[in-house]
Amino acid sequence: MSGDQEQAGGPGGAVDRLDNRPTGGTVPGHVVRAGRVDLTLRTSDPAAPSALPLTVTPPLGLRDPGRPLRGREETLERLEAELAAEPGTGGRLLALCGMGGCGKTAVALEIAARRSAAGCRVWWVEARNGPALEAALRAVARQAGATREELERGDTADLLWSRLARLDTPWLLVVDNADDPALLDGPGALSAGTGWIRPATGPGAVLVTTRDSSRATWGRVARLHLLRPLTGGRLDAAARILRDHAPESAGTPAEAHELAARLGGLPLALRLAGAYLDQVNRTPPPVPAPATPTTCTGYLRAWEDGLDRLDPGHALARTWAMSVALLEQRGHGHARALLELLAALADADLPYTHLLTPDRLTEAGPLAALDGPAIWRHLTALAALGLVELLDPVPGSPAVLRMHPLVRDASRTPGTVAVATGIVTATALADEFEDGTDPEVTAARRSLAPHILDAFERADLAALDGPSFLELMTAVNVAGRQLLTDGLHARARAEFETVLALATERLGPDHRIVRITRRNLDGVLRMFEGH
Repeated sequence: MSGDQEQAGGPGGAVDRLDNRPTGGTVPGHVVRAGRVDLTLRTSDPAAPSALPLTVTPPLGLRDPGRPLRGREETLERLEAELAAEPGTGGRLLALCGMGGCGKTAVALEIAARRSAAGCRVWWVEARNGPALEAALRAVARQAGATREELERGDTADLLWSRLARLDTPWLLVVDNADDPALLDGPGALSAGTGWIRPATGPGAVLVTTRDSSRATWGRVARLHLLRPLTGGRLDAAARILRDHAPESAGTPAEAHELAARLGGLPLALRLAGAYLDQVNRTPPPVPAPATPTTCTGYLRAWEDGLDRLDPGHALARTWAMSVALLEQRGHGHARALLELLAALADADLPYTHLLTPDRLTEAGPLAALDGPAIWRHLTALAALGLVELLDPVPGSPAVLRMHPLVRDASRTPGTVAVATGIVTATALADEFEDGTDPEVTAARRSLAPHILDAFERADLAALDGPSFLELMTAVNVAGRQLLTDGLHARARAEFETVLALATERLGPDHRIVRITRRNLDGVLRMFEGH
């Protein structure tokens, strides 16, 4: 094999890493070494069923049965009534719509718990990003009876709904965080009833949570249920939410009522304010700064300082800023920088044990001073005030954290995008991701893929120097190969085509990464020809 004949490992080959160590020679079918760049190509089977850890089980452990959903009783009754009613000619698809922080996920969790207790089979799917959504829906199709061979035909959306229609016992599919409903279109159109998500027939039902309440988005296939902040006649319920999380010493019911009104009755803001007051009151008296608010009234005054009018978005940003300031007072001096870095990454589960390590943060400004234990202390401190959520690890998969989209939006700064891109690409090309046969490595690479693709989408490619551009193009090949492993062939094809065009224009048609990308794309095209 000549130096120009890099192998893509056939349709299942994978570009795993780029390494700037001196190398030489080739290993047919697996490794290509050219100059100082080592491109490792692995073979994997995109149809392989389940070396990939994946769950579509409702996260009922996030519910707190001891704290009822204040102010949502009528909504729950309406949803339960519709889910229990006959589906009618159009099927059953319910969209629970509202601004971020209204508690849509909490309502959906309560519905899932009640339906499960009634003997209904419930699936829970996250819709924060396309690859994760498609992979989860493939898992639902498998659990509904689809075979591996059927899933490889390329008509997965039709297959999913065909299999669900055959079920003769009650079931519920919850699609959470569908804030970009375009992801639900899949091969067709959501509003036309031909997308990834469709009205359910027979004993089944679908419940989607989303910020988008536009009828143009949902067409006539979905019944929309609006979830609004707890204002007006429901402000008492909002004050109860605040008091559920804050200590009694934080103030009287009337003071909680006043703060709840100024926070716009937004459940997320109420929970964060209550958690803040709880944490402050648990701190020994000498530690907090003298001006640190410890009561609802003090919190309200600090929040209103210098501001006459705030909409809910500003209220949340102010709440989070106060929480970060509290963490800094407690000695977590890098909390703000870490939060801004996390906000610069994708709206997807973040494999923090791979991304947030001392060697990854060497170019991350002040965060470079943190060692492993300090990083963990900062993460757990952010989690204690509800700024991030550290999820319990699932066997065979990496530990991940989540950040609410509104926290992310409020915390994003332009200066962190380039740093985040460098961390993501360095992680994708690290030695720890070299073994393409290890299920845990595959799971970690799978968690990393949406962050690579998000960094690629938002990167200022013209500002990248040569090595950084090459590393990013190689990382996207890694993500593309993972898309193939997950059976997301169309998405992989689109990514390879984009990389090929960009890399050819900047590097020329004979550059090694151009050849690698072309062979990866050829492998995808052969899959399409096979169908």
